[in-house]
Amino acid sequence: MSPATPTLETAREAFPVTRECIYLNTGTYGPMPEPALQELLEATAAAERQGIACTRDIMQDVNRARQGLAAMVGVEPGQIAMSRNSTDGINLVLAGLDWRPGDEVITTDEEHEAMWHPLLYLRATRGIVVHRISVSPDAETMVERLRQVASQRTKLLTFSHVPCETGTRLPAAAMCRWAREHGIATMVDGAQSVGAVPVTLPELGCDWLAGNGHKWLHGPKGTGFLAATPEAMLALRPAHVGAGSLAEADWQAGRAVPHATGERFEYGSRDLARWAGMHASLDWMGVVGWPAIHAHIARHASALKEGLLSLPGVRLLTPVAAEASAGLVSFVIQGHSFQAVMDHARSRRSIHLRPVPHYNATRAATSVLTNSGDVEALLEVLRELPA
Repeated sequence: MSPATPTLETAREAFPVTRECIYLNTGTYGPMPEPALQELLEATAAAERQGIACTRDIMQDVNRARQGLAAMVGVEPGQIAMSRNSTDGINLVLAGLDWRPGDEVITTDEEHEAMWHPLLYLRATRGIVVHRISVSPDAETMVERLRQVASQRTKLLTFSHVPCETGTRLPAAAMCRWAREHGIATMVDGAQSVGAVPVTLPELGCDWLAGNGHKWLHGPKGTGFLAATPEAMLALRPAHVGAGSLAEADWQAGRAVPHATGERFEYGSRDLARWAGMHASLDWMGVVGWPAIHAHIARHASALKEGLLSLPGVRLLTPVAAEASAGLVSFVIQGHSFQAVMDHARSRRSIHLRPVPHYNATRAATSVLTNSGDVEALLEVLRELPA
């Protein structure tokens, strides 16, 4: 991909956006490293120019991406269903379960629309009951909140590992263990955790883990995944099937048997070239080193939180402790709207942040792109705000 071997010290050079602005919004979109972007463009050009005469082995790209994602979250390649984003993975589960009126789901009150919109739709169309609990990084607190709303009708516990609003890292393993002990299935949305902190499906202990490629994995838009235990994968009934999703298709015998693997959710003509970009990003980030990247993210997030707490009128929504958070840092500045804070940061130093309107808060994301100068620049512009 590149003649130079990337390291944590040189990684920033692969992101041209860092020379144009201060990019603190990887929690929305993580820019691709330039070598991986070139791989994506080359694969796309080959597929679109040559059609079925394409000399590039696009399926090899898909398989390499599947293997990379599987290794990332600690499963076998067959336990990965390739999707477009975390929302897809969530919907594969929610649409693939057999719901009855009165079935209950537990989630949190800080879910992204990717989670609560499908749940709202199921409530409106299938008559399910949804309980929303507030979030805490403390395991005992979260388990007690689960106990308070659970019943014999509770069928699923589903939540964001790191909710996008406050950036609190939930005690997912403890929550999933409690659910398993009570016969409740579990799905975790890893959109804001996979790539930002170490995450594997076995360590979480969940049945399904949804994620995407376009945030902390710095892959192309339109790449995501659903990881599942083999039993949980088979428990889902595909809402859509087509060429590629059936292991057995016999019209005369009336047999239509989906693949036992994640391929049961993959069918039809798709933009397969994007997976060349995904595996290239995973390869590139892997050379930099995931442990080093995770430590880098945590170090700069901690520095940002420490600096924010030194400013007058600032209230942190994100827990201070690194183990109770990830790469997101959300904060409120008394007397200022989130829009005023964002506009000020953009106009003064071209700093790109993300709003959290529900809390009148602003969110920054530290990532592999971030350096200490970025953190200090944000703190500097915030000091300029009138008290």
